[in-house]
Amino acid sequence: MQQSAHALWTINLDDPLAGAPDMAGAKASDLSRAARHGMPVPPGFVIPVQCLLSAERYRNTGELRKAWARLSRNGERPLAVRSSSTHEEGAEGRYVSALDVRGWPGFLKAVTGVVASATGPATTAILVQPQLDLVSGGVLFGADPLDRRGDRVVVSAAAGGPRAIRDSEAATRYALNRRGKVMSVERDGGGPEEEPLTRQQLRALVKLAARATALFGGPQEIEFGFDAEGALWLLQTRPLSSLTLPRARRSAS
Repeated sequence: MQQSAHALWTINLDDPLAGAPDMAGAKASDLSRAARHGMPVPPGFVIPVQCLLSAERYRNTGELRKAWARLSRNGERPLAVRSSSTHEEGAEGRYVSALDVRGWPGFLKAVTGVVASATGPATTAILVQPQLDLVSGGVLFGADPLDRRGDRVVVSAAAGGPRAIRDSEAATRYALNRRGKVMSVERDGGGPEEEPLTRQQLRALVKLAARATALFGGPQEIEFGFDAEGALWLLQTRPLSSLTLPRARRSAS
C-alpha cells in the first residue's frame, strides 16, 4: 500500500482534511470546520469515503484500530458511529447511526452496518465520536423557522437531549432575542414543569447560534447537548436552507 493511501485510513475531526465534503461528507466536514474555529465539538475521527469503496478494505489496517483505541480509551468509553453523506442532508438512508458502541468487534460491526444501510455507500464517510452522557439538550435554530424572523433564536429542548426529542418525549420551546432574553416559553402537552435549560445555558446557546451563523454565512439548525458538568456540546449543524428570512429587524425587547 502506498503511503498516500495509508494516510487516509482515518482523519482526525480537527484536521483540515476533514473539512473536505468529498472526503468526509457534509455532516463531518461541517463539524470539522466548527471545531477548527473553536466551537465545542466533541473529538472524533472520520473514515473517509475513499476507504469505504471496498466493503473489506477498512478492516485491514492497524491505523483504524489505533484511532478507535485512542478515542474509546481502549474500549472503556462507548462510541457513536454515524454516516456522513457527500450528498445533501435529508437523502434517504443517510441518518443511520449506531450508538453505545463498545469493544473493537462491536465497533467493526457498527461500521459495517452503517455502511450497508446507507444509500450509495461509495458516497458515504463514517463519523466516529464519543457517546456523550447528556443531561439535557435538543435543537437550536439560528432563526425562527415558523414565524420566519431573523431577529429570534428558537430552542427546542428536553431532558436527555436530541435523542429524547426524536423519541417523542415532551419538549420545551424557547424563543429568545439576539441578546439572550427569553421572549416566550412553551411546553408540549405532558411536559414537565421544571425547565430543561437554565437562563445561563440559553444565553450560551444564543452566542453559539451567532458564531455558527457568522462562520457558515447563514442561520443554522444545530443539535446540542449539555453534560453533567454543564459543558455545552455541538453535535451537528446544517443550514436552515428552506428558510427564506427577511432582513433581521431591530427590536427594543
